Amino acid sequence: MTKQELFEKYSINETHNVWESTDSWMSVELYRVMHNGNLPPQNDTSVGWITEFLDKVKSDMKFFAKLRQRQPDDFGSLFLTAKRMVYSLCDQIIAEAS
Repeated sequence: MTKQELFEKYSINETHNVWESTDSWMSVELYRVMHNGNLPPQNDTSVGWITEFLDKVKSDMKFFAKLRQRQPDDFGSLFLTAKRMVYSLCDQIIAEAS
């Protein structure tokens, strides 16, 4: 997968190139959502869970509904942070997927 293909698949564009202070917190929350509430261990540098999150939001209605119920006020921030993470970690995501 190329960077262009990755960006097209997840509708990533230049507006996702801005990392805001809330994204640091939301990125940890995203990890916890995808790892049963656990925090990332120090040696975990994986990033595949970011695109897994975006895929599940798009195609898994049970996951989406449960997430919206559990994080009603933060869902938009979680989604936007995931897109910003794809933008900033695109090379690592592509390498890990290969």
